[in-house]
Amino acid sequence: MKQVLRKYFRSMRATDGSSTIEFVIWFPLFMTLFLTSFELTFYGMRSVLLERAVDLNVRGMRLGTKRPDNIQELKENICEETMLFSDCERELTVDVRRINTLSWNLPTGPIPCVDRADDFKPPENIVYGPGGGGDLLLIRACMVSNPFFSTTPFVMGLPRDVSGGVSLVAVSTYVNEPS
Repeated sequence: MKQVLRKYFRSMRATDGSSTIEFVIWFPLFMTLFLTSFELTFYGMRSVLLERAVDLNVRGMRLGTKRPDNIQELKENICEETMLFSDCERELTVDVRRINTLSWNLPTGPIPCVDRADDFKPPENIVYGPGGGGDLLLIRACMVSNPFFSTTPFVMGLPRDVSGGVSLVAVSTYVNEPS
């Protein structure tokens, strides 16, 4: 019995493997921090690129140099200006509405996004109204994309849809130049 206790106490005082324990404790924390910062950077880049593409198209529509005939053409124009999106035209939803300047009724509720769980079905309430001269228009674009790491939305507190995608949103307003 004495020998067993002596071996037990000797093993408790040993320092073999102590750095392994520290590694096992700290490595997941540092990797989570690193991967989250990578994902956040990429998420920010995609968000900025979507905002830029919408702003370039809004500028063209405001000046009358780039006036698409329908919503599909507007989506194609926005997708031409973006990078880092694999299937832009399927995952992008664009909503353009004329705002009545007498009542200032703005759309309420969430911005309509593509439902990827239902085979990329666009929302039903999409409106495209290019408006006339002097009209105030609101353009809302929503892009649904997958995060690199499935745990990132939980770490960053991002809302996910049913398919696991995260929504990137760009909103802008413009006034058509009078004819």
